[in-house]
Amino acid sequence: MNTIYILGMILLIIILILIIFLYMGLRISLSFEKTGSKLSAIIKINIFKKITVYNSSKEKETSKDEDDEKESKNLMKPLKNALPYISDFLKKTVKSLKVSKLENHLKFGLASYADTAQYIGYIWAVNGFIKTLYPVSKVSAEPVFGDPVIDFKGCLDVDINLLKLLLPVVSLISKKEIRILIKTFIGDKNEK
Repeated sequence: MNTIYILGMILLIIILILIIFLYMGLRISLSFEKTGSKLSAIIKINIFKKITVYNSSKEKETSKDEDDEKESKNLMKPLKNALPYISDFLKKTVKSLKVSKLENHLKFGLASYADTAQYIGYIWAVNGFIKTLYPVSKVSAEPVFGDPVIDFKGCLDVDINLLKLLLPVVSLISKKEIRILIKTFIGDKNEK
């Protein structure tokens, strides 16, 4: 009797810890910077918003590979069949996401002063719209007259409530088209 009671309490504590973990969720932090043709990005994944479980630092020159185009053709048919389910999943997952930090600074310029002023006006209008959607955002744009340049620097923190995400993920994985897409994707990776 005592052992069943103790095992029950241990199981209850494990379930409680799991629910707390799912409710607290993850924080994904992305820091990025582009200067010239150099792009660098750092991705961090934290649990309980403090404990880092993944930290990635990537830096590369912008280029395009032909092999990636051939591999994407194999995925097009399964992706096309799964697209309605993926879009439904994305609509449901918006409720589990919260943007806690959004910062971006853009340096934009064209050879023509008039074109630079026109496009920077459009960018400022979009920045105003972003600030109304996400009050925590700090977005800015700086015109560079005379030099063609697009450089940016920023960071983004997104909190994910895994408890709210659990049901949409199970619903998505239960669809046959999604499982076919996953098998095709894994099969293409194994062929390399």
